Amino acid sequence: MKTFNRDIDLSGSARLMKGATVLIDADGNIDAPLTTTNLTVSGVTTLGDAVTDTTAIVGATTVTSTSASALTVGANGATNPVLKIGAATASVATGLAVTGAAAASGLAVAVVSSGTNEDLTVDAKGSGTISLGSVSTGAIALARATGVTGAITGTSASANALAVGLAGATNPALNVDASTASSATGLNVKSAAAAGGLAVSVVSSGTNENLTIDAKGSGTVTVGGTSTGNIVLGRAATGVSLSLTGTHTSLSATAVPATAGAVAAGAALIGNSNGMTIEWTTDAPTHTRPKGSVVFNINGSSTSTRMYINTDGAGTWTAVTTAA
Repeated sequence: MKTFNRDIDLSGSARLMKGATVLIDADGNIDAPLTTTNLTVSGVTTLGDAVTDTTAIVGATTVTSTSASALTVGANGATNPVLKIGAATASVATGLAVTGAAAASGLAVAVVSSGTNEDLTVDAKGSGTISLGSVSTGAIALARATGVTGAITGTSASANALAVGLAGATNPALNVDASTASSATGLNVKSAAAAGGLAVSVVSSGTNENLTIDAKGSGTVTVGGTSTGNIVLGRAATGVSLSLTGTHTSLSATAVPATAGAVAAGAALIGNSNGMTIEWTTDAPTHTRPKGSVVFNINGSSTSTRMYINTDGAGTWTAVTTAA
């Protein structure tokens, strides 16, 4: 072991400072360990063998560099490194802080900067996918307002596959239940241009699917309770009872047919399980309707041509005498 009392240059690549203590082998080569108070190195410096040796640094370490590869770590150094830190931005003042904590307290990654507010950008390369929690099994929490550009696809078999509300899945404002085995039906919401309306429909792998809308318990389902436009039923409607507080209009876009066309035009009102009808024609009825059905002839001009009742469940109609 030898202690140098003056600075010694080593082939122009490294310099041992005064006070350094080293071991020199039989061939005059400096051997480990190396102990020094201050060590100044210029040029390329290699510490240890990349495969078998390790280098331990005790104490804080500061690297000052304006290089695009200020710190690179990998099997091939700066070529396709595992970790790369670029510091080449002019007047660089932002960076990344990684803060450890006690066991079970988590790891914190945050932006450091001389500015008050700084963005953090995380990117894959090219069209690569960014995966969050693809290995861990805990939840992913987004604690702030989140903006998304592009489509969102959620894969879940949970009864709370999507729950939105003040308390999350507890009494949510919106809940999507995807727990049905072999689930294949869903709801599609389609937007449109202004004044083009909003369309809500069922999506499914099946050809025909029902849509069920329910309140909870004895709660009331209200349609158009706030809007002031009409409610249009484009197909046959069935139900237990109907209570109206305003005028009921039936077949408003259909002209009153002659009896020959009444069947095709459809009856205005159909009642009870036998399909008894109340309808209007422009002449005396001859078409088939259930017994007890009633027809009003809007062109009738006498007490015996204004109203008829079906008496045989076929095409026989008896005139009802009305007041003059």
